[in-house]
Amino acid sequence: MILALIAAVGSARARLRSQTALPPGMVDAIAAASLARPSSEPALFQHYTQAMPAMMQQQRREPLFATRLEPLRLPRLVRGLEALFSLVARAGAQCSVALGAATPAALLRLRPTLGAFYAGCHFGGSMPMLYASPGDLAGLGSSGEQSPIEIIDARFASPLVHELSHLHASDPDLVPAPANLHEALAAFLGSEAFPDQIDGADALPGAAHFAAVGGWLARAIGLDACARAQAGLLDLRDALGPACAEALRLYGWSNFLETGAPHLLADAFAPGRWWKLIDLHREAALAREVSERLAAPMLRGEAVPKAAWDAWLDGLRWQDLPAWRDAACAQDEALALRARTALPVRAERQGLTFRAVRRELPGPLVLDRDRCELRAPWPGPDAVGAPPCLPYPPALCNA
Repeated sequence: MILALIAAVGSARARLRSQTALPPGMVDAIAAASLARPSSEPALFQHYTQAMPAMMQQQRREPLFATRLEPLRLPRLVRGLEALFSLVARAGAQCSVALGAATPAALLRLRPTLGAFYAGCHFGGSMPMLYASPGDLAGLGSSGEQSPIEIIDARFASPLVHELSHLHASDPDLVPAPANLHEALAAFLGSEAFPDQIDGADALPGAAHFAAVGGWLARAIGLDACARAQAGLLDLRDALGPACAEALRLYGWSNFLETGAPHLLADAFAPGRWWKLIDLHREAALAREVSERLAAPMLRGEAVPKAAWDAWLDGLRWQDLPAWRDAACAQDEALALRARTALPVRAERQGLTFRAVRRELPGPLVLDRDRCELRAPWPGPDAVGAPPCLPYPPALCNA
């Protein structure tokens, strides 16, 4: 089934692209979902080609979206943009392609309002901007203590840098797949440029769990390679190896093959499984096992539920994986710091919106060295479902 599905996505992709400005990765996910579950196609197309664009247009009529972006009054946003542009340039990508302009100043001249800025982002032609729904905007500025441009710099610098971190791919066919990885790389690259995305006053709910996957990719292939992959200049099959890239794509697709729902944000809160799936491909015997048990059956058209992938990955001990035996590196230390920094931040429901808020921990962080997991003593998941734990680098657990 999966081979026929992949082959058929091309024609469905062309049909979808003629109806919407959705970016390539999302188009592929929706096309594949509609092919896997034909009965879901009308609802999917209505949602993504009509309802979402209509919400986007309604959002752009909000007064805040007409606010002119004056660089001198946006110190946080400009700082994040400068760091992101520098990161992309160091990776050897053309900022004028990947980010829409050669410099942050040029970008703000080309996109002089909040609405114009977002319209030029990865999802800006088809989807409303996250964290700017009517519920998010309700009450902002009602006290008169902040002007619209002050609100943008205080509340939307992190979301805007994140949206820009999806980048525009030089080659749309090289957008990192599955879409889980594209989102993870956006979270990681954006938070590398602007750490407030993880723990600032405008931190993104759940971002740390996505960024953990992007950070593990950076450990495997390097920060520059991550940026090049996100910019459509590097095929993950070349960076990770064909077998690893294939397993990641099949695992990412497994959820929507069962449900028919696009998998764009699936499995966001179990980054440790993605870590294992990437790392095990450094060990030939484990790579063969995951292929024989899970990947090859899917390629033959057999149903392999996501639960089977999850159970097999959960059953792998880190002590039997290559990363356990590695010497600790700078990226391990960076991932550990990210985990310690992120766990005190919790998403909370505030009226009609979610906000990430730093709270005093009710007790010390606990490191489970066997499971390679750092846990905070919160009573359970937060308001968006993020669990109170993050994977912790095995090389440090074995130190």
